[in-house]
Amino acid sequence: MNTKQEWFALRVRSRCEKLAAKDLEGRGYEICTACAPQRRVWADRVRTVEMPMFPGYIFTRFEASQAYDVLKAPGIASIVGFGSRFCPVDEAEIEAIRLVLASGVPVSTHLQLRPGARVRVLHGSLKGLEVTLIEIKNERRLVVSVSLLQRSVAVEISDLLVEPVRTSAVAA
Repeated sequence: MNTKQEWFALRVRSRCEKLAAKDLEGRGYEICTACAPQRRVWADRVRTVEMPMFPGYIFTRFEASQAYDVLKAPGIASIVGFGSRFCPVDEAEIEAIRLVLASGVPVSTHLQLRPGARVRVLHGSLKGLEVTLIEIKNERRLVVSVSLLQRSVAVEISDLLVEPVRTSAVAA
């Protein structure tokens, strides 16, 4: 193993984790996709599916000089870093992820949401609405505010039914 190779987090386009990983693996790169079985709720059913623990990211080991080659993989948006400097991920963190996945212990990722955060409802009768999180009742339930006619209505909803709304930074 080349000692100059380090782990890097790669940001991938939406739902392109498997495509990017397959391409990079086919070209000889070591990959960690960090996918775990998770319960997903649809309007008519609940299923267990393999989902990324870190949606929008995969981890790849390579030398910094190989960055251009890595960025050519389909679905790759960028290498995580500060400005033009790529930030390596500690190998111990990758090993910890792999140990958790290999242990067979049920894994659930938790949205890091706080009251006041904007979330989008993904499923159910409120699908597509962007709402404001009011409170986190317990580990799996959220109370959100739906603004209608300049009034707010509070609704209790499962955290499995929402995703955070990403706000894009506006350049000054």
